[in-house]
Amino acid sequence: MSSRNRNFVNTANPVLRKTAICTALSALLSAPVSMAEVLEEVVVTAQKREQNLQDVGISVTAFTGNQLRELGFTNSVDIVAHTPNVEVTGAGGGVINTFSIRGVTQNDFSAAQESPIAVYVDDVYISQNFVTGFSLFDIQRVEVLRGPQGTLFGRNATGGLVHYISEKPTQEFGGFVDVTVGEEGRQRVEGAISGALTDSISGRLSGVYNESDGLIDNRIGNDLMEQDDYSVRGQLLFQPSDTLDILVKGLYADEDSARGGYSHRVGFDGEFAKDPEATDFFGYNSGGDPFKGSYDFDGYKEVDLSALTVNVDWDLGEFSFVSITNYQDIDHKYGEDSDASPNDVYNFESDDDVEQISQEFRLSWDGERSRSVVGLYYMDIDAEYATFQSGEIFFGPGFIYDLAADQDTETIAVFGQTEIDLTDTLALTLGARLNRDEKDYTFSELGAKLYSDDFSDDDWAGIIQLDYRPNDDWLWYVGVNRGIKSGGFNMPLGPPADFSTFPYDSETLYAYEGGFKSTLWDTTRLNMSVFYYDYDDYQAYTFDGFVPLLFNANAESVGAEVELITNPIAGLEIMLGAGWIDADVDDLPSSISPSGEEDPVLAPEWSFNGLVRYSWDAFGGSIAVQSDYSWKDDHKFNLAVTPVIEEESYGLWNALVSYTSGSESWYLSVFVKNLNDEEYRSYAFDTTTFFGATEDVPGPERWYGANVRFSF
Repeated sequence: MSSRNRNFVNTANPVLRKTAICTALSALLSAPVSMAEVLEEVVVTAQKREQNLQDVGISVTAFTGNQLRELGFTNSVDIVAHTPNVEVTGAGGGVINTFSIRGVTQNDFSAAQESPIAVYVDDVYISQNFVTGFSLFDIQRVEVLRGPQGTLFGRNATGGLVHYISEKPTQEFGGFVDVTVGEEGRQRVEGAISGALTDSISGRLSGVYNESDGLIDNRIGNDLMEQDDYSVRGQLLFQPSDTLDILVKGLYADEDSARGGYSHRVGFDGEFAKDPEATDFFGYNSGGDPFKGSYDFDGYKEVDLSALTVNVDWDLGEFSFVSITNYQDIDHKYGEDSDASPNDVYNFESDDDVEQISQEFRLSWDGERSRSVVGLYYMDIDAEYATFQSGEIFFGPGFIYDLAADQDTETIAVFGQTEIDLTDTLALTLGARLNRDEKDYTFSELGAKLYSDDFSDDDWAGIIQLDYRPNDDWLWYVGVNRGIKSGGFNMPLGPPADFSTFPYDSETLYAYEGGFKSTLWDTTRLNMSVFYYDYDDYQAYTFDGFVPLLFNANAESVGAEVELITNPIAGLEIMLGAGWIDADVDDLPSSISPSGEEDPVLAPEWSFNGLVRYSWDAFGGSIAVQSDYSWKDDHKFNLAVTPVIEEESYGLWNALVSYTSGSESWYLSVFVKNLNDEEYRSYAFDTTTFFGATEDVPGPERWYGANVRFSF
């Protein structure tokens, strides 16, 4: 289908508590339908073709650009707050980000590792975890797909994927300028302009600039968790005929921030010190405020990213052909004061240089009672990773301990999926992907090669599913999915005692899932899914002091999500949702778990989210008031559990008041984030054995801001 005909309207599906479901449904049953607003159709491309969200037998949460703005989401990881059973890691104060979906994650902070949760931007795979925490700008929608998606999206989508879709060029002239300011020197400017260059060529230029003063006050140096970055995206859409679209997109991003940062809290042998006056092993106590400390080493994050994508969409009549060619060049540098103290104990730095190319071809067609797609995929990642460790107390004055890894990854895959109408109400989906991975790996210490190896990995992913649609408003689905994630090599912080621990095997996930999607009275959507996961060679990760290790174990989990969105009366929108997970990682060595069984990281048993928004006509336009809430159960940040990396349950409130002009050209809002000023950690490392203190990543405290947007 020609991209000029694509009109995507999306609605998010955030989280909900069981009791809230009953209350909301009761209210809906008694509400006069004549007063309600009909929900807009939600169109997604979760199966690489346009479909109504309610026709897709996948657990999907989607956000529009408007919803992202109203929720105050400016970073790629912000969507976690309103997506059931989704979390994110945050090593280095959010420098290294890996999503967790249904307890499936890979929290190794090594840049050499790929996540089991794939991140895509405009159909292009983002392999490096140090650039997945990018700024959201000029975004059309975001789709979060839960469950294995390996058939259509690749060998590293075992747990699901997150897909960000940008706005595209238009023949109509238009654009916007969006400015946000807030406490702690927060400033954000976003803008875009689009229009026709000729009758057959359209262009779009968009960009964003972010700045903040720093969320952690350094008493003796530069503040930390400070942001200074910008991104620019240019697009040209060539439409030489009604059947051919060629989209050329260039992206450049630059960051020079002090994003990394840890707060300091005294602890010993995995437990926090009970004496508030206690000091770490080197005589330091930060004073108990997670946003103030003394750091002798200035943390930094520097990123230089260039990317070019060419997307060809050709309508051949009975067939549709798509080609996506992408090139990425990424330079990344990072440094942190790991002991989070004024003493020169231990500093960590990394320097990464990555080039990635990928090519995908797809051919799709519709039969009389079927819809099919076949494709070919190729990717090559040529990467050099280096770490530098220093500190007078750990290494001696002036000494820098450097380690390096060169890794080349080559992937080729063929895939296909078809949906066959067995009857007017019953459809069968069959899909498979044949994947071959090749990796060459070399590890060096102080310039001398210590280890070298390579491997080839042939595997397959597949799906078989039945969809039952008794009428236009209900969809029931049940299926089995085989997900895969390629094996790889560890990148330790020092030479291991046993070199056999360097490689780890590929993992296989058998996922059994069922669910339903329903549309009630055209004003309400209620969707629910349940799942059971059974792993072979689960890729587990633990950080024991300064011995990070990724290894194979076994795991299983069971869980569910439920999501509700309703417009019961004119002007009122309610979104509710909930997630539940019961998961275990088994067959663990006694050094990690005496019982041999642990809960996975970032897998709270329960999570609840909700949003209420009400708007009414006023002052020639409309005023809206909105409040949203997210809550997550107890969870932990490391597989080998100690009290200091267990986080208690917490909830966050946000509030917003906005005005939209009658012409919708002006939008103004004031908002507060973390209204209840909840103190919590978004991530943590247990370094009590080495420092006598933890590395904690504090969640932002309460802050206020304002936003104005002008569209033309």
